[in-house]
Amino acid sequence: MTLPLDLPGLEKATASSVKTRGWPSLMRTVREKQALVITNHNHPEAVIVDIKAYQELLAKAAEADSDERGGELERLRAQFDVQLASLNRDGGLGKVLGQPIRRGRITPGKSL
Repeated sequence: MTLPLDLPGLEKATASSVKTRGWPSLMRTVREKQALVITNHNHPEAVIVDIKAYQELLAKAAEADSDERGGELERLRAQFDVQLASLNRDGGLGKVLGQPIRRGRITPGKSL
């Protein structure tokens, strides 16, 4: 997932200010603002969020991933069932698989 470079609405702090302010100050800002963007040379490099927000993000991502994969799996299953049904029409798949292998030449365009 790519975030916009300007990250509107989020508090920003430079990497050097994080070093000078220290961990307690950093975490106080995160608790107050819910997130803090760390920049290096005016480019965002990291977003720090509190653990509760992080767990919520993980849960939402897992739910979205599950929904997406579940829908894709159902689509593939339906497609497979249609193809299998067409192969089974008139005993086709069982008939072909039940026949012995014929030796000889194969002529393009000619039915077996």
